[in-house]
Amino acid sequence: MTKNRPVFNSALEPLAASPPDDIARSMGRIVARHAYMEWVLGQVLYGLLEISIKQGRAVVGRPQPRQYAAAVQGLYAFHKLPAKVNFDKLAEAIERADDARDALLGSVLMRDSSRKSSPLYLVRGSWSRGADLEATSQDAWPETPRADAAYMGRLRDEVEGAVARAEKLRDTTDRLLRKLHEQRRKDPRLNRRSR
Repeated sequence: MTKNRPVFNSALEPLAASPPDDIARSMGRIVARHAYMEWVLGQVLYGLLEISIKQGRAVVGRPQPRQYAAAVQGLYAFHKLPAKVNFDKLAEAIERADDARDALLGSVLMRDSSRKSSPLYLVRGSWSRGADLEATSQDAWPETPRADAAYMGRLRDEVEGAVARAEKLRDTTDRLLRKLHEQRRKDPRLNRRSR
């Protein structure tokens, strides 16, 4: 008979004080870069929808990564833009970035109270994404990661990878839309407003 490993270390207690500066800076950078990525993705979607940022913020909520990629791909097809974008890889990169952000925003920094100089651990909070009632099996709860420079670096790399893909998509989309708008201006057959 195999012995089950404990899911929760009862010696872990939340860090009540502010986290150390290096960890706090890393967390802040990751969250800020993720917010920038979302802004870039919004610019792409609003540009393809041909609406202003104000209109976009008012009526377009951020879709899930796969829905976003499908929407952008559909709008590329609608505008007849040549799509040399791997939309599946874009969706995967956004999902990894979301997971990295969620790992920080939905977790609690904890210390092992049974050790004098305990490292900090990132423990999923009670209401974090994926911490529902069905996720009670041992396999559903990953090991508690140490909140050290290596782990923060991995999270940062996930977000930076998505930022790079989002910026490339924005630059490509902007270039293609400028070309399309120039064609519409010069060719009356393409001017939809005259119909």
